[in-house]
Amino acid sequence: MPPPPHTLSLSTHHSSPSTHFRRGSLTTVITTTQKSQRLPLNTSPFSKYDKKWRWWHYLSIVILSIGLLESFALTLGYHFLQGQPSPIRIAVRQYPSLPYQHFNTSALSTKSLLQKGTTVYHVTKEFGPATMGGMGSVVTSLVAAQQRSGNTEVAVVMPYYSFLKNKFDIDRVVDLVIDLRDKQGKLVPIEFRVWKMMHVFNPPPPQANITTYAMIDGVNTTIITPPPPVIIPHTERVPVYLIGPGNRSPFSQAFRCRNPLHIYSSPAGLPQEWRDQYFAKAASQFLTHQATAIDEESLFAPLLRSAPHVDVIHLHGATNAYIAKFLDDRRINNELGPTPPSIVYTMHDYLDELQYTNTVGNVKKFLDVSDIALKDTSYVYGDRMFMSSLGIDRADIVTFVSRTMASAIVEGTLDFYLKELVMDHLLLKAQQRRFFGISNGLDFSTIHPFTNDKLMTRKLNYPEFAWKLLDEQQTTTTTTTKRVWQMSAVSSDFVATAKDKSKRFLVRRKLLSEEEAKRPLVLYIGRFQYNKGLEWFEQATEHFVANNMTFIILGQENNYPFSKLESLAAKYPEHVHILSTPKQHRQWSIFCRAAADFVFVPSQTESFGLVAAEGLMFGASVISTGVGGLQEFLHDRPETKMMEEENVPMYPQPRDIRLVRDKKTKVPTVTSGERYNAYLFHDSEGLGKAIRDCNLDYRRLMASKALREEYNLRMISSAMALGWDRQGKGPMHEYQHVYALALHHRSLPELSRHEMEEEQSLLRRLYQAETSL
Repeated sequence: MPPPPHTLSLSTHHSSPSTHFRRGSLTTVITTTQKSQRLPLNTSPFSKYDKKWRWWHYLSIVILSIGLLESFALTLGYHFLQGQPSPIRIAVRQYPSLPYQHFNTSALSTKSLLQKGTTVYHVTKEFGPATMGGMGSVVTSLVAAQQRSGNTEVAVVMPYYSFLKNKFDIDRVVDLVIDLRDKQGKLVPIEFRVWKMMHVFNPPPPQANITTYAMIDGVNTTIITPPPPVIIPHTERVPVYLIGPGNRSPFSQAFRCRNPLHIYSSPAGLPQEWRDQYFAKAASQFLTHQATAIDEESLFAPLLRSAPHVDVIHLHGATNAYIAKFLDDRRINNELGPTPPSIVYTMHDYLDELQYTNTVGNVKKFLDVSDIALKDTSYVYGDRMFMSSLGIDRADIVTFVSRTMASAIVEGTLDFYLKELVMDHLLLKAQQRRFFGISNGLDFSTIHPFTNDKLMTRKLNYPEFAWKLLDEQQTTTTTTTKRVWQMSAVSSDFVATAKDKSKRFLVRRKLLSEEEAKRPLVLYIGRFQYNKGLEWFEQATEHFVANNMTFIILGQENNYPFSKLESLAAKYPEHVHILSTPKQHRQWSIFCRAAADFVFVPSQTESFGLVAAEGLMFGASVISTGVGGLQEFLHDRPETKMMEEENVPMYPQPRDIRLVRDKKTKVPTVTSGERYNAYLFHDSEGLGKAIRDCNLDYRRLMASKALREEYNLRMISSAMALGWDRQGKGPMHEYQHVYALALHHRSLPELSRHEMEEEQSLLRRLYQAETSL
């Protein structure tokens, strides 16, 4: 029977902690079990505290995230380092000294005479309108000199840069195919097109239409007749074959550039090494076509007309050195016809070219045979192939652009960076009498202050009277006799007057101030890079400012920090001017050259020194280190002797110069035995003395127009002695001797039976044709 209502049962579990007793009253006892039966089944008394996040929760998540990121970075870095090529170690070695043996051009043997009409193809990345630096200027002037000589038939092979389109008359020549390897290593055909344009060295000025007036049917009529077509001599133009881009991506983007300053850059998606290798293989394919193809010959051509052929292929620069490998392999496989062309490779630089490399993987991408073990060759280190040494090995003749430096390399007096890469190959060529130094020359048709169009248009060209004086001196004066200059009585016949007019022109164009026009003007032209000696600029600028001279820096940005040059211009705004854009270079270059009194060439390495030679051509002496090829034509001033008198400035004393004036006409005559054209330095102290001496010379010469004119004419005369054709003994004739040697040493394949039968058939046809007549 259940307990009655309102009756409370007492718990018998006295040990329960939830049991309570109060004295003097009846206590209600509720156990823990009973209380839990009144709560929801899924509810905990502490659940509301567990759902709240504390600071240690956030800290744990942050630590965990950092740990995951570090683990990912370590893993990624490990795989990246594993994929990096191992460092290249090249053992420093000592090489034997060999006597340099140059050929004697005055005693040419019969076998070394180059036959007239020899076909020479120059392969280059720079030429004519696509010229960025000194190599392009040198190749252009060499080709011009060879074509004008009439002894060789010259052609040029270069990339088809996109900025050439629509600027020249360009025609299609041939469509060809090369094979490249895709990501799976399979050969894929790439089609490309070769174009042709005619480059004119001295284009005639445009002629206006001829306007005449006539009476027709009683009406005055104006008749406009176009000018007659200008016939350009064969010796003033050369064919330029342009290798176009491929028909597959990314090679369809090859050679895209806006101007000549970007011809060595490559668009996104196309590595630079791929672009260079593509041009090398495509150019090799085209040269093979030119050496062997007869499909362009007309069916109605005369029977005796010779088939298209290539006698000599002249490669310029390390970026084209791999073409020697492609052509030599085809020559070995008898794929270049019965008379394969000879290969001549010219090194234009002994530092940058040595360091030009391609990875072995990129090289294999362009090989027709995939199982060639490139790592066993002597020109591969690590995973890099050094192209210059390969070109030296595969070429028949190797030349360097300075005879003095070539001799120093062979004889061991010149120590240069990474020489271990090429010395074995060069010394082997020297032992075989196949390595020669041929100093570069100047092409006066491109850099000529007397006939330049821009200068003539503004009447700033140098006077004709001075040119006649120089021409007479070149034919009558020897290196041992003194020069006699019969000056003019008219100041407009002076080169110094033309230089002053050019300074006034720069003042009118707001490039110089009135005060700066009265100072000696120093000009630097070149790329802003370390090996051009730009670390001398800060010290040199301080000396220029101390001697109250103006310094114009004209060039293109490179690896030297441009901000340092800007800081110099900001620190000395009245003495330093920087012209660094392509537009400024086109606009001001020729006028700055014409106005300059000195050119600054502080190069650490210089194979020839084109800027210094061009500066001399404009009558400016050279402040330079005189390294490398510069020592061939730069002659330092004699030791400066100072005179000190009270209130009289310190000037160098006049040296071997005598000035005489006619008593009646007052015409000055200057007899000079001076030969110096430069102020050379080798250290900081020497730099200060060189700048001081040139400034003192300038101040002294400003007091005498005749002496200043002799000084300017002497500079121009020393530049004219650097022409390609130096009275039959210049570098152009030396290159002809090199071509003759290369043709003499080339190996001809043996005649096969089929070729002998063809030759006999041709002889029978000739005999029948002769008897029928």
